[in-house]
Amino acid sequence: MMHCRWIGLSLTALVLLSCADHPGDPVAPPSACAIADGALDTAAFVIAEAPTAGARVSSGFPVSGCSRTFEGTVVWRLLARDGSVLADGFTSGGAVDGPGPFAFTVSYAVAERQVGHLEVFEEDVSGGEGFPPGRTILPLVLQP
Repeated sequence: MMHCRWIGLSLTALVLLSCADHPGDPVAPPSACAIADGALDTAAFVIAEAPTAGARVSSGFPVSGCSRTFEGTVVWRLLARDGSVLADGFTSGGAVDGPGPFAFTVSYAVAERQVGHLEVFEEDVSGGEGFPPGRTILPLVLQP
């Protein structure tokens, strides 16, 4: 029998601590791209898998995940505690041919440790028609 332990880090994020055939044997959860089948094969989505919500990060931290977006474009921005943009950019992920992985690094500068937010998303090119585009928002502890 499989035993899983979950811990809620915010109202919008759950993090899998361990999931194994035997309690106490931690196993990494499968990547979103590895399990992106069925509904995810045709739906637009953006799932940032690393870092996890609540992680302590330093400038140059890596981000990875899985997506299926318009033209394969994944947009990101790192916001400071006051909402100002510390860094932003874009990368490529999965597109019309199916889900695909994405990865990028985030460099930033802050004077003091603070909680910030990493937003990884698809821009809405539809002008508000249809379903809202995919978005992951991760609260992170930003180290100077």
